[in-house]
Amino acid sequence: MSPRPVAWAAQSPRPAACLGAPGLWEASRQALVARRCRDLARAQALLLKAPARAKDLASGLLAEAPELTEARIVRGRARLRLGDSKGALADLAPLLEVGATGVADPAALWDGGRAALAQKDALGAARFYRALGSRAALLPDRSQQVVAYIEIASALLATDSAAVDDVLAYLREARRRSSGSGLSGLCAALSAVAWLGEGRDSEAQGALGDLADPTGLARFRDGKAVALPDGVLDAALAVALERSQPELSAQHYRALAQSPLGKGKLAKLAARQAGAKRGGR
Repeated sequence: MSPRPVAWAAQSPRPAACLGAPGLWEASRQALVARRCRDLARAQALLLKAPARAKDLASGLLAEAPELTEARIVRGRARLRLGDSKGALADLAPLLEVGATGVADPAALWDGGRAALAQKDALGAARFYRALGSRAALLPDRSQQVVAYIEIASALLATDSAAVDDVLAYLREARRRSSGSGLSGLCAALSAVAWLGEGRDSEAQGALGDLADPTGLARFRDGKAVALPDGVLDAALAVALERSQPELSAQHYRALAQSPLGKGKLAKLAARQAGAKRGGR
């Protein structure tokens, strides 16, 4: 008999008790994997109603198997629901790595975008939301899809590199699904902002024609219904109120200019409007 199998057995990472029992290692390994899968499924199920418990389960799995990316994602999502956006963003970062499509479900990507927004990381948020773009239609609830498309459009609107056609395409998807959601007005206002950012006044006015209650946009300020990058809602309110309440509109333009978007294309919109007023138009 060749000595190689004996040497290989001596080098095996299996416990000594398993070396002489073919199949025992495989059976115990399968049992371990099955238990971890059960714990992971429990953590996933507890995310919405008991995020603290979900976090504990996921953390326990990571203590045993730090390489278990799925557990890290669940822990990140639980952390976001517990108000720890910094920890959530750190845990959800693997979703943006090459080859992460196996764990990049749309809900997790959505949470990653929101965690980045909470950390004032507009570029990071845009990366998550771009990845979500092709998967948002897979979210289980139509109302979730509407909000996701609005947030995707807003995140792209807040970046200089995003094409206006992409922003408007996502807003059209949101509006197509928005009947009865109370979000059609926000879609219209954001569409107007996108058009004005490109200097397309007539298209912007056409979009605003679908906005019945401009002052109602203020209800999105708390970020509970829709998460928006800093300055985006001020831009929407500034544009929407420009004719009916010019003084209030001017306040929102000033807030936009002072926001983190102050050096981006939305600030150019504020400067353009200020210039128009000085010119007497």
